[in-house]
Amino acid sequence: MRIVPPEPGITLYEDGFEEPDLLQRKRLGDALSELLNRIDDPLVVALDGRWGTGKTHFLKRWIGTHARRDGGDAATVVYFDAFAHDSLGDPLPALVSALEESVSRSGPDSPSPTRKEEIQAMKAAAFRFAKPLARAGLASLGGSIALSAIDELTRARNDDDANPSEGFWKAEQGRRSAMEEFRQAIESLAAPADGDAAGSTVVIVVDELDRCRPDYALEVLEVIKHFFTVPRLHFVLGVNLRALEGMVRARYGAGIDARAYLAKFIQVTLDLPDEFDDADQQKRAVLVYLDHLLGEMGIPQHVADPLREQVRIVSRANPVSLRDVETMVSSVSLASVEVLEKPMHVYLSEGEILVMVDLVVSRTVRPDLHPKFLHASVTTSELESYLGATEDVLREESGGQRNPAHDPGIAWRYHTWRYLSRNVRFKEDDPDVPEGITFQFPSFSSRPPRAPWDMPMDVHRRWLDLFSFFRAT
Repeated sequence: MRIVPPEPGITLYEDGFEEPDLLQRKRLGDALSELLNRIDDPLVVALDGRWGTGKTHFLKRWIGTHARRDGGDAATVVYFDAFAHDSLGDPLPALVSALEESVSRSGPDSPSPTRKEEIQAMKAAAFRFAKPLARAGLASLGGSIALSAIDELTRARNDDDANPSEGFWKAEQGRRSAMEEFRQAIESLAAPADGDAAGSTVVIVVDELDRCRPDYALEVLEVIKHFFTVPRLHFVLGVNLRALEGMVRARYGAGIDARAYLAKFIQVTLDLPDEFDDADQQKRAVLVYLDHLLGEMGIPQHVADPLREQVRIVSRANPVSLRDVETMVSSVSLASVEVLEKPMHVYLSEGEILVMVDLVVSRTVRPDLHPKFLHASVTTSELESYLGATEDVLREESGGQRNPAHDPGIAWRYHTWRYLSRNVRFKEDDPDVPEGITFQFPSFSSRPPRAPWDMPMDVHRRWLDLFSFFRAT
């Protein structure tokens, strides 16, 4: 048995959506490629999703698939991890160097002499814009990059010393000239070899933008807007737009319309679907991934089945990410050997395992409610919200006929926790609790008599409280 999910190895620019394409992401990847390949105007697409929804995995797989389209003659694709460059402070040199590396990747004869000239022109122009601390790194990328730019910079500084006013205006003219040179170099780099070709020739994927410092993340957007807005060059951003909106407000104040601000930079958004069609069946991504992990990590069936059912229920009423699924399965793998290996002489009641699973899931999905489950103090309204236990779902019959909206799994958990959280003894008659609820816990009577609300803490102490995965609260 494992305690953490196996990390899928991806060779960037090579591995694509090969089988098994567990979550059927290739369809979405193909749609993204088709969009970019038919648009000439510069386009910024945001792949939007909460943390842990699989954006990075999708983008890295998509890059490999897109790079092989049309026999490898598709657009030049660049992967840029914004968070990895956050400490450098200036995104322009980092983006330029990533683009150069990608253009040079094709083979021993790449880039062509023309491409080399375009890259050198782009780097020399970028050098004149780079912040002082970034210039050394940009200059070190290639020996021939910027001797002339360095000389020009030195002359400008000497002019500043001799005549501050004249030096200022010369520097301003130099920046305008450098901007024009940079745009011309980028346009030339993005121009198709066949002048009549349509669609993108360069695609830059910027990932982990929402993990960066707010100033750096927004500066990346501004650099894209001001330096890279040229025909046939597209950007795909892997980002949590809600977090990015928070960065905008942190920088410009709570009163700014953050969404309107981001609309200046982003034209199209794309979401990873929660559900997909597979063999004429509608499947939910978190449940497919959960099934995969349960098998990969060797979770025994008597625990896997109730965990699967609880995630099915809770993910309908609460946001559950793929990373949440990993956390839940890993947490179960740290449980006591008593419950995982289930020795023959130990009887485990259905109710105790259900309680254990609910404690694991609530700690991951609703940490605000977890203490209430642990101390059996969860209220009816909280259960209704957490489980999606609407009146229609709980009602078995409607108009004297079977109610098709009734969900027995939700009803069973709803009434179980209502019973455990009420101030009554197991053997007392409670007409609101369906028959059989109290019989889930036969082993409880074999230990010293306790009230029902002691059951969750009892399960936690015996099976869960030794180890837990450290995570942010």
